Amino acid sequence: MAVTASIMALSLAACQTDAPPPAPPPPPPAPAGPPVSLAPAISDAASVYVTYVEQARGMSPDFNDASMVQAKLSQGASYEPKQLARGAIAYAAIVAMQEPAFRSQLRAYASDDAARQELVNKLFSNPAYAAGIPGANIAARRVILALSSDGEMLYAKGTAMKQAAYSIQKQAWSKGVLSDPAGRLAATKLSSSTGRGVASDESARLLTAALTGKGLTTRASTGTATADAAAYNATAATSSPAQPLSTTGTAPVSFDQEALFNAPYTYGVNRALAIAAISILGEGTGPNEAAVVALLNEQQSPRCLGESKLNLNQCLAASRFHFDDVFCVGQHIMMDTGNCIGELSSNALNLSPDREVKLRADGTEELRYANAKPYIKPEPVKKPSTKKTSTKKTTTPAKKKSS
Repeated sequence: MAVTASIMALSLAACQTDAPPPAPPPPPPAPAGPPVSLAPAISDAASVYVTYVEQARGMSPDFNDASMVQAKLSQGASYEPKQLARGAIAYAAIVAMQEPAFRSQLRAYASDDAARQELVNKLFSNPAYAAGIPGANIAARRVILALSSDGEMLYAKGTAMKQAAYSIQKQAWSKGVLSDPAGRLAATKLSSSTGRGVASDESARLLTAALTGKGLTTRASTGTATADAAAYNATAATSSPAQPLSTTGTAPVSFDQEALFNAPYTYGVNRALAIAAISILGEGTGPNEAAVVALLNEQQSPRCLGESKLNLNQCLAASRFHFDDVFCVGQHIMMDTGNCIGELSSNALNLSPDREVKLRADGTEELRYANAKPYIKPEPVKKPSTKKTSTKKTTTPAKKKSS
């Protein structure tokens, strides 16, 4: 029995096999490239723009007294043209970074060091190159929606204020003479040449939105096509054509024009796309930081905003009454600034009224607005008095003839 048991044990041992070796570890993930990065100076600049626009959004066209006029004049004029233009482009770059299709396409480049560096070099040498990156058209649509909506809002606010310069003349205070016109003109010039401080909380919020691609909501005036939802339902993984979301709704008529979103884009939009692309590639900081920040320096928008400030100063210099200043605020702060932001957003957007050129009798040109409306209430025409004076006929007695 013992021998039999031993034989059976040996047989069982021979039948057993070694345990399978452990599975090999999974291959390391493909290099993803440097993480998304954004220069803090970009979010700082964007915070200045966002803060000004939101303050202007809260400005009412209602005026109750002279102090309210001066307060809104001071508030509306408190931007430096170059700083506001740089801030608009910085904000546009962060808006573009919210587009998933744009981000995913660029992150594919980021994993290849050679391809990434080549693309960065092309963007620095020609910012308009960004418009050809897959997904850039969707990101550009977001940018145009955001900036054009801001411009339209400012312009509409200004139109209401300009109308108020007419309507408030029913109130006696509006026809009061300005007490210190030279002083308020000097104060306005000073505020126009002084940069605004960075809103640190807003800058931090914008920086987080840029790095994550989430959390930034714009106030687009085109229904569902806001920056917290893709302007197109497109992904980088598929080659199917993008399906546009509805851009209709309670939008102004001008935003129903698809031409607003057509390339070529403005210099400002191209620079915003370039900043966004470089940052998504992970090259927005470090040795490239100064060059990325320099992309904010576009020429046309500061010139437009600077001209609006010159026109404001001329308007204030010619003002005499409080309702004059209301006109200056509406036209040259709100409307002109809104038009400049609108022109920055799209080559097809012009918020200004139609203009026409007429020839004077001497052959010189005279520029007029076709739909201009005077804001100064004309004094009623005094009709000459037509009182009838009764003239009595006086008769002198006839002289008697002497006989």
